Amino acid sequence: MDSSERSYWRFYWPLALMGVVALSGRLAQNYALMAYPEGSAKLAAYALAIALVAPFRAALVFVPQMSNVMVRGPRSMRCSFRHLLAACGFLTLPVALLGWTPLGRLVLPVIYNVTPRQIHHMVSYLRWLTSLVAFFGIGRYFTGLLVQARRTGLVTVLRVLHLCLVVGTLLVGRRLGWSPVTTISLSLILPEGLLAALSALGTALLHEHARPQEDRPIPLAEMAAFFLPMAGTAVLFAFTRPIIYAFLTALPGSPDGPVEAMVAAVALASTFAMVFQGAVNQFRNLFATFGRQDPRGVSRFMLRVAGLLTVLMVLAVATPAARLFLRHLQNARAQTLTMATQAVLPLCLVPLIICWRNYNHGLAMVRRRTGLMFAGGIMRNVSVLACAALLTMAGGYNHVTAAAMLPVAFGAEALTGTIYRKLRHPEEA
Repeated sequence: MDSSERSYWRFYWPLALMGVVALSGRLAQNYALMAYPEGSAKLAAYALAIALVAPFRAALVFVPQMSNVMVRGPRSMRCSFRHLLAACGFLTLPVALLGWTPLGRLVLPVIYNVTPRQIHHMVSYLRWLTSLVAFFGIGRYFTGLLVQARRTGLVTVLRVLHLCLVVGTLLVGRRLGWSPVTTISLSLILPEGLLAALSALGTALLHEHARPQEDRPIPLAEMAAFFLPMAGTAVLFAFTRPIIYAFLTALPGSPDGPVEAMVAAVALASTFAMVFQGAVNQFRNLFATFGRQDPRGVSRFMLRVAGLLTVLMVLAVATPAARLFLRHLQNARAQTLTMATQAVLPLCLVPLIICWRNYNHGLAMVRRRTGLMFAGGIMRNVSVLACAALLTMAGGYNHVTAAAMLPVAFGAEALTGTIYRKLRHPEEA
């Protein structure tokens, strides 16, 4: 390992650890839901509801990369933060409408073929989670500035505090007899609010602007040109899961029977895959920081790490490790445990495919040509829709093929990005 790779590793490992810590909160939430009576039904209701919030929250997923790339001094920081607050308000509005007006009870049955009781639970989640989008966006903005200042260790510490509050809220909710909706919702809102506040405080105390000589106000049009394709990409990404779940809930049979178990199984299997996928997702931050100076070196480092993660995931699936993880860390039981173990199999392809996808995304961000990310997002959902529809018509759509839609989605996105880049900029391909 040469000096460059050592510097990449020093930068990367706290972020990878942060991804695992962030996932631990999701594991704790799944475990808590599965511990309630009719746990599969409780987890299914939460999975369906959070999948609807996800597109609005996902629009802000790339905010850390935006602040990392575009903020150079106090003027650009003030401008970009004002634009972010406006975006947060705009994205919060649809969640509020679904949760607090009759629109939710009209729209949700059109999307998901579930019982009125499940619709009631989903509306309750949407009411609680109205503020989640704003907390998420603000926290990610200041996280990007901490990464820019190479304070990745502090970012990891904040993530650990975030996890502690998630687990603490779940324990208090269970002890005091709160409903699943109240417990899970507070375990999302309170930690995100704390993360936003502490990230802002850390930035104020520790951040040093990267290139103050390049500082200038950022026009809204310039920021939109850079950020909207990435935001559109993330929104399209987040629509993938509602599409997968919508086809599952449309299968024949009672929504209170195997369909709910299949939705819960896919959610649990996806969480298991995130143990490996979350570390790969941090490649975006690595590329945004080092990719302009050494794209080939960074890509080699990414490939080695992704290859190692893929091997580890295959070993986990080929041994009892995956089943033990689902049983003891996510509290899966009986039919749901069997289905989740089966649904994990096609997800072994995900780390390498995401590495390929994130290489294209990294190049797009450092060269400020994020249109290819949006094109990939479109093809992602077109591919999932087409494959899910064909499998449903053929009678082959179930929990395993539903999980397989995730590697299909990432693969379509990565392939589209590569083709787009080679056609539009062959000299850089």
